[in-house]
Amino acid sequence: MKTVKMLAILTLAMCAFTAAANAQSVTGRFTLPYEVRWGAATLPAGEYMITVDSLHTATLVQSVSNSQSFFTHMPTINDSTKRPTSLVITSFQGERRVRSLNLPQYRKSLIYEPLTKAEREQLAKAGQIQSVPVFAAKK
Repeated sequence: MKTVKMLAILTLAMCAFTAAANAQSVTGRFTLPYEVRWGAATLPAGEYMITVDSLHTATLVQSVSNSQSFFTHMPTINDSTKRPTSLVITSFQGERRVRSLNLPQYRKSLIYEPLTKAEREQLAKAGQIQSVPVFAAKK
């Protein structure tokens, strides 16, 4: 009975340790020089905080200057590009949209609105893909 109890406790402890080790939290700041759409939210130009508690959860975005905040929808995870930690924003027909968050420290990109290969090529040729750097937040 003692052995079964110890095995159960050891198994639970290993699961908890594995979950904690896989938690990948990122907090940063970025400044939008223009208005953008991020999913259903419209963000005016300004300074923002971003918190990613895990690569497999929604991202929290908060305005530094007012109480506006929202959670993004669940992103698709892809291998990271060689870009620095940044938001990838496209501009098409006068509307700017956040497409992804590149996290090279985890070798991953969080994709919020995927582009097809043809869209990516067309927007890149037209110079309509921009990066907004995300800087680690000071504690």
